[in-house]
Order: sequence, then structure tokens, then C-alpha cells
Amino acid sequence: MESTMNNYLLNPPKAINNILSVSEDVIKEQGLCSFKMSVIASRSGCSTKTLYNHFHCKEDIIVALFIQHVNDILCKINMIEASNKLTNQEKIIYTLMYDPVKCWAAEKDNLCVNFLGVNPHILNMASPEFIGNIKVIFLEIKEHTQRLWKKAVNDGELLSGKASIIKRILLMRGIQKGSVVVGQNKYLRQFGYDGDVKPTFNALCDAMWSLDWASKCETLSYGAMLSSTVSLLDLKSEMSQRHYGLEMESLKENIEL
Repeated sequence: MESTMNNYLLNPPKAINNILSVSEDVIKEQGLCSFKMSVIASRSGCSTKTLYNHFHCKEDIIVALFIQHVNDILCKINMIEASNKLTNQEKIIYTLMYDPVKCWAAEKDNLCVNFLGVNPHILNMASPEFIGNIKVIFLEIKEHTQRLWKKAVNDGELLSGKASIIKRILLMRGIQKGSVVVGQNKYLRQFGYDGDVKPTFNALCDAMWSLDWASKCETLSYGAMLSSTVSLLDLKSEMSQRHYGLEMESLKENIEL
């Protein structure tokens, strides 16, 4: 597939991988706006000139880290799709749940680069080749989505028409992205939204099952979804979804109905 050939940060050269790994640490230490390219070059063991040959500006570094994040999602949802143990309905839900679970289970100092999806300023400053690569990987995700839903139709499981299916896909993607935003926003989570991803799972299942299916998948469950997706995450310990320790008053405690 041509798009995969152009996805040049899917398996980056060792030097690029090293620079991006160092960049993530430096950004955590110095801040997203204040980090120094010279520090990244020094810690990466390369000259500033060499660094700028690979990344022309700070925005290129940030976009490249975002691309790595999306590439990880792409690799993992492809693994879910390739599983012979999962049904079509399970694959649809599990692939949508991977990113929210990853965000909610992230370590406290996780860089949380998903914000780029709603930040045009950084994208406007990045080099064309990096923006082009983002377009490539999102085309790959679109192709993946089409394959999953088309298989359910071809297997005779999904009986709804094309227009209804497309509307439901867009709705489910919106539910997923909303969960990702909350999962990566420490202030929202501190103000009463720090629970778990089960409401997201339930909302996605309700949206999917509102279509005309021959039958519901009996093995589709929240516990089974967690077991499948968490096993794909690089976690040092058991998943903990409450990791922001800010001392603030919770929003939900003040709501009176």
C-alpha cells in the first residue's frame, strides 16, 4: 500500500528515534514552548546543524512526536483487526477504545500530544513533509475503519444502509475523541471527570447497536475490552486511571439536583 510506504516515521532511523526520545524528556523538563533545540542536540549526541537537517523548527519536533503517537495507535488497531479471536463488533469497539484507554492509563508526566488535533498554530508552522505524513497516517486509519465496517456488511451481520452507517461512524468517532480530550486534560479530570472509560465504552456500544444488526455480539463486554486493549499498552504496572493529584475542589461534589 502506497500510504504505508510514505509513512516514514513508522520505523524511523535510530538517530531520529534517539532525537525524538530525548526531545520528549527535554519538553517535559523545559516546557512545550520553552524547550531548547540546542539542549536536544547536545543530549542526542549530534550537532545543532545535524538536528536542524532533520527538524527545521520546534514545531517539527512536536508534530513528529504526535506522528509517533498516532503510528502507535495505527499499529495497535491493526493488531486488533488481525485477531482471529474477536468478532466484527468487538473489533469496531476495541479499535475505538484503544486511544482513550491509552490516554486514561498514561503516567502522570505523559506528554499528552493529542492536543495537536485542535491546535492549528503548531501545524501551520511545521514543515510540509511532516504535515504530509500526518495526512498519510490518517488516510491509513480511514482505510482501516472502512475495512472493519465493510467486513461486517459483507459478512451479513450489519444490515443498515450506507448513509446510516456513515452517520454512526462519525458519531462514534466524536464520542471517542471527547473521551481522549478528557483523558488528557488534568484540570477536567480533577474537577470531577476522573472516573474510568466505561461510560465511553457504553456510549460507543449504544451508538453501534442503534444500527440494524442481525444480532448483538454476546462476548462484547467492558472487561473483555480492557483485557484486550491494556495488554497492548506498555505499562509498568496495573492500569491506574486516577493519577492527577492536584489539590482542587471537585466539580461534581458541588452539583445539587
